[in-house]
Amino acid sequence: MRNVRWMIVLPVFLLAALGCGLLSNVQNGVQQIQSAATQLPGMLTAAPTMLGPMETAAAQYTPVASGQGLVLQNIKLVLQMTQMFAFTDGTVDGQPAVTAKLNDAGANKFPELKSTFSAEFIGDPASLSQIRITTPRTDAQSTVDEGIGLDNVILSSVMPAEAEPEFLSWLTANFGSVPVDGKLDKTIGNLQFTLERTSTTETLTVTPVK
Repeated sequence: MRNVRWMIVLPVFLLAALGCGLLSNVQNGVQQIQSAATQLPGMLTAAPTMLGPMETAAAQYTPVASGQGLVLQNIKLVLQMTQMFAFTDGTVDGQPAVTAKLNDAGANKFPELKSTFSAEFIGDPASLSQIRITTPRTDAQSTVDEGIGLDNVILSSVMPAEAEPEFLSWLTANFGSVPVDGKLDKTIGNLQFTLERTSTTETLTVTPVK
């Protein structure tokens, strides 16, 4: 549970640093995250390994305002800072797509999800048509906890900071209660979220609202 807690909290600090001064003052942003890490015991062992690539990524990150679409470059930059994902290029449903899988470090953090997790970023890289995150799902609380944590890590790269609390509240309340073959929808700002469950997986799909 401790690893899942810091995975839920860490994206807030990453985005706060990126959006509130990290671009203009990288060192100050890093210091803020380091300070936050000292207050969150679950982050102590993982945070130092994440701070290494942060300065490089921050220099390239361009915040995207609500309503301007899902930009693949920005998403990858944030996720690469966690050092938990490997990316491959391909196609999904005839559209260009990039698929993220857990690397060894990510699998250590999310051992219940390492086998069949995938996050697909589908469509035009400058304005994705869909993000589809699939995680293994059983009735065990461990797959619920890790699913919530990993979904939040992935979507921290696209959520406006003001929408993050509403999204996390909805995800936490509903991820574990979706019945097999069930479906739930939620619109937050310019993004629509859909949770669907099969007997073995749970999928969170994000689609920009036109």
